[in-house]
Amino acid sequence: MNKLIKIILWSLASLVVIVVLAAILIPVLVNPNDYKDEIAQQVYQKTGRTLTIEGDIDLSISLPLSVSLDLGKTELSNAKGFGDQPFARIEGISLYVAIMPLLTQNRLDIGEVRLDNMTLNLIKNKDGKTNWADLSGEKPAQEKTAKTNKTPGSKDSSEPAAEKAPMPAISVAGLNIKDAQISWTDKQNNQHIVLSKANISISELIENKPFELDISTLINSSSPDIKGSFKLSSSPTISLAQQLFKLPQTQLTLDLTGSALPGGATKTTLGGDIVFDGLKQLLDINGMQLTSYEMVINGQFQASKLDTTPEYNGKVSIEKFSPKQLAAALGAALPAMKEKQALSSADAKLSFKGDQNKLNISSLTANLDDTALTGTAVIKNFQKPVYGFNLKLNQLNLDYYAMATPEQAASQKPVAKTAPKQSSTSKPKAASTGKPAAAPVFPVETLRGLNLDGKLTIGQFIAGGAKMTNVVIVLKGKDGLVQLAPLKADLYKGNINLKTTLDARGNTPRLKIINELKGVQIGDLLQDVSGSQEITGTANISANITTTGNDKDRLIKNSNGVVKLLVANGHIKKLDVINTLRKADAILKGRAAPTQDQEQNTKFSELKGTFNIKNGVVKNNDLSSKSPVMELTGAGYADLPKEYLDYTLQVKLLNSLKIDENSQGTDYRGKEIPYTIKGKFSDLKQEASISKVLEQQAKKKVEEKLNEKLEEKFGDKFKGLLKF
Repeated sequence: MNKLIKIILWSLASLVVIVVLAAILIPVLVNPNDYKDEIAQQVYQKTGRTLTIEGDIDLSISLPLSVSLDLGKTELSNAKGFGDQPFARIEGISLYVAIMPLLTQNRLDIGEVRLDNMTLNLIKNKDGKTNWADLSGEKPAQEKTAKTNKTPGSKDSSEPAAEKAPMPAISVAGLNIKDAQISWTDKQNNQHIVLSKANISISELIENKPFELDISTLINSSSPDIKGSFKLSSSPTISLAQQLFKLPQTQLTLDLTGSALPGGATKTTLGGDIVFDGLKQLLDINGMQLTSYEMVINGQFQASKLDTTPEYNGKVSIEKFSPKQLAAALGAALPAMKEKQALSSADAKLSFKGDQNKLNISSLTANLDDTALTGTAVIKNFQKPVYGFNLKLNQLNLDYYAMATPEQAASQKPVAKTAPKQSSTSKPKAASTGKPAAAPVFPVETLRGLNLDGKLTIGQFIAGGAKMTNVVIVLKGKDGLVQLAPLKADLYKGNINLKTTLDARGNTPRLKIINELKGVQIGDLLQDVSGSQEITGTANISANITTTGNDKDRLIKNSNGVVKLLVANGHIKKLDVINTLRKADAILKGRAAPTQDQEQNTKFSELKGTFNIKNGVVKNNDLSSKSPVMELTGAGYADLPKEYLDYTLQVKLLNSLKIDENSQGTDYRGKEIPYTIKGKFSDLKQEASISKVLEQQAKKKVEEKLNEKLEEKFGDKFKGLLKF
């Protein structure tokens, strides 16, 4: 036993002596500066680049078995074809490593790592080649294939892998990178970005203990034009054995200016607590807050199964903000609106979860001014997305966001500065002689890739003054076939049921509209839309219309179908048949036109007709109307492409044209009077052809006189013989 103890003591003593001698003799006997040329030669042989070590290499070993390295000014040349500037350059590196804890405690202790004034120039040439590709260590494809193929004597993949040694614990006294500069030049895209005065500071890094991390740099980019600063701070904790990384109180700040930024400037901050568990393959981000351009967005995010089939969930909330102020901050000039308070308040909240193939949005709530949105949405199959939604709006008033009139806009905007006059030598631009292409109505390519199935309900919908309530919209689309089937709503004591199909699968879009309007009070509708009740009555209208094309003119020109109309107990304000007949009768008889004011409309108890549409021309041959004073029948056409109307009414009076017993006016009861409405839509003319009635009456009287004479002379054989 004593002998064994002596052997151990002698061994330990010998080891101590060897370590002490090494610490004393290696720095004395070995000068690493003597190997500068050999090191440079090896680098050149491996990379074809020149390594220049201008400063001294200071290598020392001290007790208990630690190594320190100081490297002076060093430069690595650029790859061939990338200019004379160096690829990388440093003013100095300092490194200290304690070896004994690694041998005795499986712990690697590293002192503070210092790196001063590093410069790194990264370049991509016009051919897309980078100046670091030769340093990436990428193996040729054939070499990769050879390594993957099994060779005689190679280890089979089914054999159990050798047990890995436990990873040593690591502690680093700190990392300090000062005044680094990294430049990026992309000659393919004409970009040049420089990160200057870059500093990275890490306090003492000990496994399972928090340390301080601070990164800062200045950003200067000429293309795109952006300048400013970047800062990142956190208090991470790292556990290599457990593969656990925690980054609490992480804060990123960007303070930028430049013409490439919306609004010319932005200060953006992003903060949160981040945890990554490598063993469980979990990522958790809590307390996330993004502040930028007058907006504050809060959220949380969790992801699992990151190495196999990732799944994720989270919440996002947008704090109340002003869309109008946001647009101003982004440099986007919004048009003036009738309501000054429009777009003054908005906020939103939602929860989501999903995986590689699906995203579900639940508990969605959003508010814009007085409009509140709730509902759910889903996206399936990201490769070829399928969209679904079920949304509800309490109300939607599009008129609230209508464009202001020039007078209203002028009152909302400051007086614009007078633009500088153009020089008299400047040449005016030549006027365009070609007719501009018609704007497409439907986004055909988008529709062909659209796959959706959704439902939207609106408590009250207002557009153009018209009000609808209890609106239900069902929208479906797949591969270019889009269906609005149906759109239902209550409308002015009646209801509307609209079905629309748009087929964009072929070269030319095809549109089909089937519409039913029942019990709608037209007068109330027109009052809200135009401020005047030009037509009143209870309307029942059915329409079945098809058309093709992708611009307004072609859609009108190619329209075909049928519209059926039935309106009860109403009037047409501008169709003043009775008063027009009175005036025509007075002029024909040489009397003064009646001066007593009459109700300027044509009343009816029923108005009905069928309108056939062919190539944009609407024809009607069966219009009929009944009222206490007259009966109307009508026929004619309206050319929609030419905006021209030619229509004739046959007016059969049931009462006299007299205003009262004392007034003048021919009694045309029982007579049919032609009444024409003709001209451009913008300039319609109305005319009553009473002269034709008088001609017929005159012919009738002549006919009666002649027949009487014939009957007196020749007897009953010639009774009623003459007819005109």
